[in-house]
Amino acid sequence: MASFSEYLRAFLILAKIRIIVAVALTGYTGMVMARREQPAGDTLLWTMLILGLAGSASAIINNLLDQEIDTTMDRTGRRNRSIEIWGRSTLWMVSSLMLCFSLALAAIKLNWLVVALTFAAFFTYVIWYTLFLKRRSPFGVVLGGIPGALPILIGAYAVSNRFAADIWLLFLFMILWQPAHFWALALKIKNEYAAAKVPVLPVVFGDRYTKLYIYLYGASLLPVSLGIVYLGGYGKIYFVTAIAAGIYYLIETIRCVHYSERYRRAFLVSLLYMMLLMIGIIADVLL
Repeated sequence: MASFSEYLRAFLILAKIRIIVAVALTGYTGMVMARREQPAGDTLLWTMLILGLAGSASAIINNLLDQEIDTTMDRTGRRNRSIEIWGRSTLWMVSSLMLCFSLALAAIKLNWLVVALTFAAFFTYVIWYTLFLKRRSPFGVVLGGIPGALPILIGAYAVSNRFAADIWLLFLFMILWQPAHFWALALKIKNEYAAAKVPVLPVVFGDRYTKLYIYLYGASLLPVSLGIVYLGGYGKIYFVTAIAAGIYYLIETIRCVHYSERYRRAFLVSLLYMMLLMIGIIADVLL
């Protein structure tokens, strides 16, 4: 029988805890943008708990649905071992309870729009992306970016019901950011995806075509990030962050993808860029 630490480690692997941290950051950014102030402690607590529970539940169910694919990929080998430790039936029960609890909390502590957006994030990731888009189209990740962007709106509408163009533009930024971020990883492990028969872009159309799309999507991010300055009236902190981080991302992406083929570094630089942008918005509002 596995020890407590093994159960905990397995749970964190299946819950994709690093992704949950990013979800929490984007959700918090949405909250700060909506009211232009530090959110109230109780609202912040409930929103982070809802995002954590729903995000973890979605990740666990994603792993359960993708287990057959994951068995053929080295990158996801630890997930299969983690499923074995917990057991599939237990994980289905735990993840379902977590999702239901998160939706109930959203209804009781926040509002029904947050309930709808939280369920939409679960549905678009677990059902729409995992079961359909990912398995059928090399461009599935384009629309698959929607669940990754929804925490922005969940955070925003947890504290405000007003329409804010800058928040929706950040939502668009996240949708555009996701494909280029993922395709860098897909280039690195395209042979694993090919073995698993997952039709990612480099498997279907090749490296050169994929690189072109990374550049196109990457180039769209800087003007969108600067549009947030114009529509939201942000100050120097965010403006400088958006310019500096955006240029750094573009230079490093071209260098790593085109010249040195260091795809993992391009993947990590993309993640750093997104996080710096969020931190820049938060700092601009709160400092």
